[in-house]
Amino acid sequence: MTVGTDGFGLISYWDASNGDLKSRTARNAACTAATTTSFDQANFVGDNTSVTVGADGFGLISYRDIANNDLKVAHCSNTACTARPRRRSTGRLPNHAHRPVHHFF
Repeated sequence: MTVGTDGFGLISYWDASNGDLKSRTARNAACTAATTTSFDQANFVGDNTSVTVGADGFGLISYRDIANNDLKVAHCSNTACTARPRRRSTGRLPNHAHRPVHHFF
């Protein structure tokens, strides 16, 4: 979990029920309302996720593509992380390897 530049909480998580990477952004200071966004929905992705805020003020999420044993990074396109993110692959991982996103940037 991190706090965005808007002052609201931002989390990333793996939705195990469908194998997707998702984010959830609070819409008020009390976190009683939130917006959920699916980032990657291709065959069991989102395990070992980590989130931070990039230099541009937008969320930056690292995660593992389980099916391809690949480390990926999603960069939110707006503060609420509701717009389609830019994604990139960083390459294959050794089994069970993961690092928090701040280790890559």
